[in-house]
Amino acid sequence: MKIAVLGAGVIGVTSAWYLARAGHEVTVIDRQDAAAMETSYANGGQISTSHAEPWANPATPKQVLKWLGREDSPMLFRLRADPYQWAWGLAFLRECLPGRTRDNIAQILNLGQYSRAALQALRAETGIRYDHLERGILHFYTSPAEFEAALEPARVMREFGVDRQVKTPAECVALEPALESARGRIAGGTYTPTDESGNAHKFTSELARLCAARGVTFRFGTQPGKL
Repeated sequence: MKIAVLGAGVIGVTSAWYLARAGHEVTVIDRQDAAAMETSYANGGQISTSHAEPWANPATPKQVLKWLGREDSPMLFRLRADPYQWAWGLAFLRECLPGRTRDNIAQILNLGQYSRAALQALRAETGIRYDHLERGILHFYTSPAEFEAALEPARVMREFGVDRQVKTPAECVALEPALESARGRIAGGTYTPTDESGNAHKFTSELARLCAARGVTFRFGTQPGKL
């Protein structure tokens, strides 16, 4: 099958890799002059299965009310006389119920753990290098209320097989000594030793090179509407 992939970022290039490996004829189209030159250029590069709490959770409705009317809010919501928007909003509120949040965390964790295993298998298969680190990821909180709110999701994640450990301020500093000067402001933290990080730009660029060697065609400097 002939398949076109729009965008040579981390998702597009990785998709092209697996499609080509499955025997398809793949062309990747990107408006930039090389792979990974937009979102994947300077992305944080976290491989964090523990970052699994959905936007739709019990704390979000109260936050959304505070954010209404703010163009810089992390969740931009402009109210309109649109029945589809209101139907979506009601469905979103349903997903904020504790039981639904728990189910959604489980699904996100399953997807995250599968994705990490696939990445590790790809790394072993190709020998690809992208400055990856397997030192875990620490989340720390300076607000006692936010730290308290993080405890239940951490417990649920441990229940579903992700070792998200709760840490005291002293334990946070022991894990990351650079936090020493802020010790007095830290309420606590969570740490997942199996989480990873890496350079998204290096990963994508190197995988694009391997894709080209496998026969994937890249058409850079091309707008999809101007083929």
